[in-house]
Amino acid sequence: MKFKLLILACLVCVSAAAQTSLGDMTLEEKARCVVGIERSEFPPTNKGFCARTAPFPKYGINSLVLADGSSGVRLSRREQDRATAFPSNMALASSWDTELVQKVGAAAGYEARGYDINVLLAPGMNIIRNPLCGRNFEYYSEDPVITGKMGAAFVDGVQSNGVAVSVKHFTCNNQETNRGHVNTVVGKRALRELYLKGFEICVREASPWTLMTSYNSLDGVPVQESYWLINGILRGEWGFDGLVMTDWSFVPHNTVAQIHAGNDFLTPGSADQVRDIIDGVNKGTLDMADLDRACSKVIQLGTRTWHGGSASAPDLTPGAEMSALAACEGAVLLENNGMLPLAGGKAALFGVRSYDLVAVGSGSAYVVSPHVIQINDAFRSAGISIDTELEDLYRKYVAFASADIAYNEKVKVSIGLPLLPELELRRSLIDKAADRDDYAVITLGRTAEEGIDRGLKGDYYLTDIEKTLISNICEAFHARGKKVAVVLNIAGIIETESWKHLPDAILNVWLPGQEGGAAVCDLLTGAANPSGRLAVTFPADYFDCPSALDFPYDKPEQGRNYDRTEYSEGIYVGYRYYCTKGVRVSYPFGYGLSYTSFDYSALKVRSTCKGISVSFTVTNSGPVSGREAAGVYVSAPSGGLDKPSGELKAFAKTRLLAPGESETVSVEIPASWLASFNEEAGKWQVARGQYVIHVGANVESPRLSAKIKRK
Repeated sequence: MKFKLLILACLVCVSAAAQTSLGDMTLEEKARCVVGIERSEFPPTNKGFCARTAPFPKYGINSLVLADGSSGVRLSRREQDRATAFPSNMALASSWDTELVQKVGAAAGYEARGYDINVLLAPGMNIIRNPLCGRNFEYYSEDPVITGKMGAAFVDGVQSNGVAVSVKHFTCNNQETNRGHVNTVVGKRALRELYLKGFEICVREASPWTLMTSYNSLDGVPVQESYWLINGILRGEWGFDGLVMTDWSFVPHNTVAQIHAGNDFLTPGSADQVRDIIDGVNKGTLDMADLDRACSKVIQLGTRTWHGGSASAPDLTPGAEMSALAACEGAVLLENNGMLPLAGGKAALFGVRSYDLVAVGSGSAYVVSPHVIQINDAFRSAGISIDTELEDLYRKYVAFASADIAYNEKVKVSIGLPLLPELELRRSLIDKAADRDDYAVITLGRTAEEGIDRGLKGDYYLTDIEKTLISNICEAFHARGKKVAVVLNIAGIIETESWKHLPDAILNVWLPGQEGGAAVCDLLTGAANPSGRLAVTFPADYFDCPSALDFPYDKPEQGRNYDRTEYSEGIYVGYRYYCTKGVRVSYPFGYGLSYTSFDYSALKVRSTCKGISVSFTVTNSGPVSGREAAGVYVSAPSGGLDKPSGELKAFAKTRLLAPGESETVSVEIPASWLASFNEEAGKWQVARGQYVIHVGANVESPRLSAKIKRK
């Protein structure tokens, strides 16, 4: 609270200070102020940070340091530069717990501050439109309410430390193929209700200090040059008062148009951009008022952020504890045919990822952490006997196969490189393990990174080796009356429908961060009770997706979905499509199992001047303590604009409930969230009539329902 009061006091003076500085600055200084300094000018102590603003000591303006932060603070790969690797945003969203995400943000902000970082380039808040987007793991959900609420919580946490965030990528950065040039064609209704809504929620509820414009074009206009998006919607309609920066300018842009559109800071920065600005003002193509606005926003950001200077690196112990908690809370139990929690015995750990976990994704989300806990090591630490013959085989394979890809044994991760291929095992070896071991755990892994979209064969769909491995292990162990679990250590949605009936249990831990192995062990043994719920839908097949054909799934080099991608599905993304059109899925939005059960009761729905008030009671009716995540879905009145069968409008997660314990959950749905955007009228409209409120975690299986009229 004291820190927030200090920030408010500083902001009272920032406008006057900015005006004083601007009045003294030359045109060249103003141009340099809004363009990042080139890396050759970085000080020798730089830790691999992404960008810096230019310092102007004579005006009391310090250089601001910007660093990537999608899964924690991204530093250099020097031995002394380490930061906590947290679970991916897709995993955090699966917790359905905004308080948890706020704490993760606070932990990341604390570490950023400890490394003298002023701006953390996170969170990613684009909608998960298609399963193959290479950066889905950096995003939260297919739903804008989950996206907005999670993003706002993370922003609150980071900025509580005096470290700014840069909410990204504004907007429609839903594919990585040709991301710098692709023209995304989106209807105004879908744009407003889905692709902008999460950003709007975050801006209104958390007031982020910076926001990043995306690479792509929108309806023919580069987003970074769109005055309508930046000044019209972001600043005009939503009241955003922070700094707008560009995504990394590896694609040539019109510098003058970028500044005029509302970008205040161009990253990472070049001398050419400085010259463009100076020439623009001198020639009259750039208004000095636009440049002054941008300069004042850079100066304002410097006043908002922390500048204390750290004598030593931050303590990473709190981050490790938070990463471990988040990994457990975001894991989703997909199947459990009487196998879990494990009841002792000797474990056969199959799969390379059981010994070489994928903690985080690659690209700008990559974090070099002090350690990565492996599943086999976690089992041993928990006192569980594991098959040492299998362990020895896999360890030797990992050492051999990784020798040619700069494998870093110290931190147990591949440095931004492809995963090791799965090891093909002889059936005789599997049969011997089935004879001597009590159960099997197979870990399957996937990674992803920016700049590249995922593929279908061997990525979304399992490889032939993986399919054979699951089939042979299940057959061998089941023949001996023993069970098999599959752990999914994945960067995004994969196909599960064709094989999920084979194992007895499936646990999805996503990219779980540095403590992932310990989380897997705790969840499988019951030391932790799974409470995660899917914030994305797992379709039965890729081609069931409404955007399947309007995405570069075959990675074309030109033409459809390369230079131009049309969002022809409109508002029917994810569960909005599957539920409304009656398309069967493998795992629906909101799905997740627990080791206990929950009853819902006492639903109360009340119309207020601000919207709809909803309350209900959740009771743990099962044998062990657990948490329940519940969504509130709204079905709109028929007639008027076309509507999905239901939409998530609020959600909450209970505290840990002991058997027999209850909690009353209360949520508010703002009246504006009931509105749809009428493209013909060019405005939001709330339908009159009877609304149906559904409560339950799984979108396909509501537990309670009630009706209410809105006049």
